[in-house]
Amino acid sequence: MVEPSKSLRLNAKQSTGLLRLGLDRDNDKADLATARADRLLDTLASKMPVDPALLEMLPAVLRDLSEQLESVSGLPLGDLLLDPQTKVATIRRVKDYAKDLGAASRDQAERDVALAVYFAAIAGALVYHEVKISQHTYSSLEQSFEKLSGEKWVSPGLSRLFRKARRRCAKET
Repeated sequence: MVEPSKSLRLNAKQSTGLLRLGLDRDNDKADLATARADRLLDTLASKMPVDPALLEMLPAVLRDLSEQLESVSGLPLGDLLLDPQTKVATIRRVKDYAKDLGAASRDQAERDVALAVYFAAIAGALVYHEVKISQHTYSSLEQSFEKLSGEKWVSPGLSRLFRKARRRCAKET
């Protein structure tokens, strides 16, 4: 049997370059997974921005303090998503925020994190309140929750939430 590198008539430098290309692709996948995990943790630790409509209602004196208000407003997203006591209206705000985050994302890792937060909000409403806050079918949601629950870069808490939501959707289909 002829060795593949000999049948292609590659010299040592070309063979090494081809091997490096394959290894770089594996490294790129690992780098993307690490970027996703890091950004997800950062996003889950961040807080929701203050609602602009609320700021408009404040007197001008307090409106000037809006930056300070934003830094102390509410619980981190991760806490909101995993707390059964979080109200459906707040979960909807998180979902809408994640949708906006995804639309404004600059790269694939940011889009993936925004998508995970978006689906985590939908999952939280389903699991904790038995309310579907999405136009997606139960079948489509089940598939999304299945995929996200298996992603290694998704935090353990969100993975558990996705698995519970997947089971809930399976009952509906």
